[in-house]
Amino acid sequence: MSERRQSEQDLRATTEAIRSDATRLAELEDAKLGLEPDDPRVDQMSQEAHGLATDIRDKSEAERELSEKLEQDGEPQRPS
Repeated sequence: MSERRQSEQDLRATTEAIRSDATRLAELEDAKLGLEPDDPRVDQMSQEAHGLATDIRDKSEAERELSEKLEQDGEPQRPS
């Protein structure tokens, strides 16, 4: 497999991972809305949400770097 092809696959996989994390984050936030503020699950869910948000930030940075690399290679890329 060519380096470019690998980068394209990595970009697609990263995009899907971000989408999955964002979906889970939205689910957590929706679930927290239905809980009382002093429910101990709120803290647990908030910790998970924080971890997901950090992961999304990191994956978004990797996605940007992959996109820049592909752009520098001179051919347009399409992650979807």
